Amino acid sequence: MNYNSGSQNGNAFSNELDTLIRQPITSANLKTLLTATGDLQKALFSKARAIRHENKIDHCLFRGVIEVSNYCQKKCAYCAMNAGNKSIHRYRMNAQEIVDVAESIFKSGISVIFIQSGQDPKVDGILEEAIPAIKNKFGSSILLCIGEKKPQVYQRLYSLGADSFILKFETSDPALYEAITQSDHAERMQCLNELRTIGYKIGVGNIIGLPNQTVDSIVKDIELALTIRPNFVSSSPFIPNQGTPLEHLPNGDFNLTLNCMAIYRILLPKCMVPAVSALEKIQKGGQVMGLNAGANVITINFTPPHYREKYSIYSKKRFIVSLDHAMKTAENANLTPVLNEGP
Repeated sequence: MNYNSGSQNGNAFSNELDTLIRQPITSANLKTLLTATGDLQKALFSKARAIRHENKIDHCLFRGVIEVSNYCQKKCAYCAMNAGNKSIHRYRMNAQEIVDVAESIFKSGISVIFIQSGQDPKVDGILEEAIPAIKNKFGSSILLCIGEKKPQVYQRLYSLGADSFILKFETSDPALYEAITQSDHAERMQCLNELRTIGYKIGVGNIIGLPNQTVDSIVKDIELALTIRPNFVSSSPFIPNQGTPLEHLPNGDFNLTLNCMAIYRILLPKCMVPAVSALEKIQKGGQVMGLNAGANVITINFTPPHYREKYSIYSKKRFIVSLDHAMKTAENANLTPVLNEGP
């Protein structure tokens, strides 16, 4: 079937979509949805929004991120913060600095404080001081994205007040993961299991556009996410990062990323799905398009500027999401901005 054809009405594509997502969904159907264009893609996004509405998610939740350290043990080929990069200027915030930024997030009305860093063991002790201070002063929800740790570290931070943890699997293909990160995919999955056992809400996600990645591999990413049944799930387009082995590669496919997000929304209907800043980096209005594909979360950057410029997660000129931008983006997608997620 030619999905670019305008000769068929919307109901025909809607009916075909319903057939494709019928449970149990097959790998072949997922591949068709991932590569959807034209009217089928429009039907996919419309279905994602309808599922979001059915689950009473007619809002966009804001969370405020503090990027506390750009030191990292890992050697991921796509990230300028990798351990082998000697040209990057490293930094690590202290506990009081973190609490001060958390206060600015709290005063803005945002109730979710997202603490992110490279995989830096020296951050663990700092967070043991900062997390209870934040929890006691502001009562905020605390979301962590700080990498692979020993179970006792995860347990300690949870007992001090951390609520949620994002540990993206990046790709479901162990060989590709190990080639890109020089680390063991099984160990990362074990960390996810430990986080869930402890009691964290967990977030996972994949990257679209890694070298030697295929559509079939991305299908397996979705199947892995369905197996995990996370609380948060994301899809991010690859962004070539200066000073990395992959800096000369193209951006990840924008439409594949949006389609993956929509599939996540449809098949994991209650999940939080972020419209990541990388979408805006690739295309102006990209985050609105992400919300229109079923996403319902935007992360606003509160990292102090003198640190933020050193946190080279996507590229030196990454898109920085402000509160004003997030408000306008949510409104342009006809979603109610929500700063406080409530109890």
